[in-house]
Amino acid sequence: MTANKGDDMLVKEIQSGNTMAFEAMVLKYQPKLMSSLVGYTKSHDQAEELCQKTFLRVWQKIDSFRGDSALFTWIYRIGINLAKNDFASSYAKSSKLTHPLDQDEHDVPQNYSPESILIAEESEEKIMNFINNLDIDTRTAFTLREVEGKTYDEIAEMLRCPIGTVRSRIFRARQLILEYMDQENILNG
Repeated sequence: MTANKGDDMLVKEIQSGNTMAFEAMVLKYQPKLMSSLVGYTKSHDQAEELCQKTFLRVWQKIDSFRGDSALFTWIYRIGINLAKNDFASSYAKSSKLTHPLDQDEHDVPQNYSPESILIAEESEEKIMNFINNLDIDTRTAFTLREVEGKTYDEIAEMLRCPIGTVRSRIFRARQLILEYMDQENILNG
């Protein structure tokens, strides 16, 4: 059952070929999907491309939407699956992931020395590179929880796996990250 009747009506209209209804759905959900994909890919350009591919796929597959979950959850799954496929294929070619974090996230109080800021930025970049190299299932669960702030229930629904699996993947990611930070001497500065 979808989350609201407005979405039910949108889906029926889109399924009947109403392009205006499709445009309304895109306007409603594109910002939310874009935000999620930027959080997942760490690249605005890559997220934009994936967002377009997602809505193209939604248009092509709208007849397969059964309403078992909310419309956005279904759209989100399509987007994340496309992102996973994109990540897997680009990782096989080389590693195409871009800037670990936006510049805004590097803003620090001015009482830190340039050296300590540089060390912190380098450490952050090392950690993000490590996270980007985790296996895709572990990385996805961790990113959804820590970057996007999703609940365990939301993650389980989005990834279509038991909540226990989500918890173990996130726990494993945290454990691996802490071990890496300890090994790289990041924890102690």
